[in-house]
Amino acid sequence: MSSLYSTPIGLIFVFNLIIGPGSLTLPAVVQETGWLLSGIFIATMAFLSYITFTFVIEAITITNSITQLRKLQMMKSVTRVLKSCKDMMPQVSSVNYDRLSNASTDSYNSDNEAPIFDNPVLPTSSSLLDFPPESVELLSLDNRIEMGEMVAVLLPPFAKVMFFFSISGYLFGDLSIYYKAIGQSLVDFTCDHKSNNNSANKSDLCWENSSYTKHEIYLSYLVLYILIIGPFTFFSAQKTKYLQVLGFFMRIIAIIAMVVLATIRLISPTQKHGYTPASNFMAMPQLIGASIYAFMCHHSIPSVISPIKNKNKILLKVAANFLLVYTLYMCLCMTGVFAFPKVNELYTINFTPSQDTGLFYKLIDSILVLFPVLTISISFPVIAITLRNNIQVMFLPSDAHWIWKRIVIPLFSLITPVLLAAFVARLEVLVSIVAVYAGTGIQYATPALLVMAARAEIPQQVAAIKNDYCSPFKSKYWPLCILIWTVICVIVLTISLISKEFQ
Repeated sequence: MSSLYSTPIGLIFVFNLIIGPGSLTLPAVVQETGWLLSGIFIATMAFLSYITFTFVIEAITITNSITQLRKLQMMKSVTRVLKSCKDMMPQVSSVNYDRLSNASTDSYNSDNEAPIFDNPVLPTSSSLLDFPPESVELLSLDNRIEMGEMVAVLLPPFAKVMFFFSISGYLFGDLSIYYKAIGQSLVDFTCDHKSNNNSANKSDLCWENSSYTKHEIYLSYLVLYILIIGPFTFFSAQKTKYLQVLGFFMRIIAIIAMVVLATIRLISPTQKHGYTPASNFMAMPQLIGASIYAFMCHHSIPSVISPIKNKNKILLKVAANFLLVYTLYMCLCMTGVFAFPKVNELYTINFTPSQDTGLFYKLIDSILVLFPVLTISISFPVIAITLRNNIQVMFLPSDAHWIWKRIVIPLFSLITPVLLAAFVARLEVLVSIVAVYAGTGIQYATPALLVMAARAEIPQQVAAIKNDYCSPFKSKYWPLCILIWTVICVIVLTISLISKEFQ
C-alpha cells in the first residue's frame, strides 16, 4: 500500500518529533544546572519518556481489540436475527401454501428467484457465528487509533474532556510557538542587525531605506509560511515522509556542525571558554521543563507508528532511537556549555556570524541560525495533522460531511494558532505555561492512565494471547510511579513560577 512506509522511515518520524526546537534550549539549562546533574537527570527523563511511549503502544493494541470485538458482537447480533428469520420461513410457507397457486409455486422454485438464504454467494449464519474472536490480529497496531479515541474507549467521560483541553492546549501552544519562532527567526535573519536589541519593537524598520516595519515583515512571513507548509495539513502524516527524511539529515548535519564548531572553539587557546558546576539543584525546575519539551512525541505516536509495514521488535528499535537522541543531546550540551562563556536560551544564536568571521564559517553559522526554522518546518505538518485528527475524533461523528473533515477542521487547526502568534501580546509566556502543564499530562499522566485502564479492561478472548507489543514494564507499580512523578513535576514547576512572579 502506498500509504505505508518502512521501519526506518517510521523511526525517522519519531526522531524528528523528539528533536525539535525544545532541544535547542537544553544547553543553556545544562550550563545553569551543572554537567553531572544534568547528564543523569536528562537520562532519567529519556528513560521515563520511553516507558510512557511503550504504555501508549500497548494501550493502542488493547483498544484495537476492544473496538474490533465490539464490531464482531454487533455482527453476531445481526446474524442471530437473520438466522431466526430463516428458521421462521418454513412455517410461513406452510401457512400460506394453500393460498398459493401452482404457477406461483413453480415460479418460487425457479432458478431466477431462489430464496436469499440459500444463495451460496452470501455467508451463512454459522460462518459468522463461528468467526474466531481470539484472532491474534486483534492485538494489532495496523489500525490507527488516536489518543483521543483511546481516552474515549478506556477512561470515564470527564477524562475525555480533560484530555481534549490538555492536548489542544499543548498543540495549539506548540503551533503558536512554531509560528512565532519561524516568523521572528526569518525577520532577524533578513532585517538589518543594527537594531537587534530593539527587535521586540514593532515599529522598528526592517531595512534602513524601506518603509516596512519588522512587524509587517513578520506578518508577511507568517502568510507565506501558511501558503507553503499549510497544504500538508490537509493530507495524512505519511504523505510527508520524503520531507521527514530530508529533515532527519538536516538535523543530524546541523547537530554535528554545532558540536564540531563548539569543539573547535573549546580547543582554541585564544577564545573565551565557559564553565559549569557539577550540580546546581536550584536550577532543577528549568531543567524539568526543558526535558519535557526535549522528549515530547507521545501525541503523534498513533499517526507515525500505525503506517509502518514491519512492526517486528518496534519497541526495541524505538529504544535505540531514544538512546541516539540522548547521545546527541549530551554531545550538543557538553560541548556548548564549556565552549561558550554564556549559552543563549536558543543555542543557535551563539553561532550568529560576526564581522570578522570567514566566508566559510559565516555560511555555516547562517545555516545554523536558520536551523530552528528548518526543523520546525519538518515537524509542523505532523503536529498540525495530530491536532486535526484529535479534533475530529472529539467533536465530529463518524458520518460527518466531508467538508468538515477535509476543509473546516484542517483550516481551523492551521489558522487559529497563527492568529494567536500574530496578535496576542506576550504569547511566549502564556503558551509556555500552558504547554508545560499540558505537556506533563500528555507525556506522563495520560499514557499511565491509559495503560492502567487498558490492562483492566482487556477482553477475555485476547487476555491469554501473547501481545508482541506489550510494554516490557508490566508491573502495576510503573504507571503509579509515573503518576507520582507527574504530581512532583507540576508542584515543582508551580512553585518555581510563583516564586519568579514574586521576585
